[in-house]
Amino acid sequence: TRAAALELRELRPLKRAARRVASKATTGGRSRRAGGLAADGRRKECNMPFVRAQARPTISGDPLIQPVIPMGEEGGMDMMTYLLQNRIVFIGGYLNDVLTTQVVGSLMALENMDDTKEIKLYMNSPGGSIYNVAGIIDVMNTMKSPISTIAFGSVAHNSTLVLAAGDKGKRYAMPNARLMMVQPMGGAQGSFVEVNITAAELNRQLKFMNEKYAEYTGKSVETIEMETDREKFLGPEQALELGVIDGIIGETSGVSKFVAETIQDFRENSAWRGAGTA
Repeated sequence: TRAAALELRELRPLKRAARRVASKATTGGRSRRAGGLAADGRRKECNMPFVRAQARPTISGDPLIQPVIPMGEEGGMDMMTYLLQNRIVFIGGYLNDVLTTQVVGSLMALENMDDTKEIKLYMNSPGGSIYNVAGIIDVMNTMKSPISTIAFGSVAHNSTLVLAAGDKGKRYAMPNARLMMVQPMGGAQGSFVEVNITAAELNRQLKFMNEKYAEYTGKSVETIEMETDREKFLGPEQALELGVIDGIIGETSGVSKFVAETIQDFRENSAWRGAGTA
């Protein structure tokens, strides 16, 4: 039986070669491949984007490696979970439907856990849909938990409205943050009636934003209209003067103390100690 098995193993390459020869004889050349080989065996030029995409290797699952914070004998914890446990929510990016759903879901979950503790909303956003911004503001206004908003990097367009919607006295900006306020933007084409419908909706959005800015900053609607007539870039000092924020984060601010305490808690209670403290 062992000799028969060895004989079969030696015959396998010959059988495969015979099948290849038979295949070439029936197709008149190398076998065709969709988007790869022509009938005469020459490789076709892959000009279509979807054809090139099919040729690329695919990676199953999310290729991004989430940072994991070691927590001693209890195992590891991904960074976002650790931040959420400390009641920190990030708005980092364009406020599309996906990010808005994540932010609203995080706020509602933290509210359900404890509606007496403060939630810190860190923002670095270029703006987004005015409808998504209005949705986040509506959720913030219905919550009992105090909400502190902190701007870092760039907060532009209607994302600045979310920053200003934080609880009075708890709206901050980092020293090098940059803010930008502007009217809602849009365009229209089509029939006269369709263009008028779009223009009416843009006017409604403009009125909504001006009234909300006036409510959150304490300025008059007329003042807000003048400030947002063109793109208005603000440093932390200018935003503080306009009433968009209540303070600039520094060594003595409450937010800075909270961040320092969070880092200290992480160092003391996690498995990560650093080389010098091992």
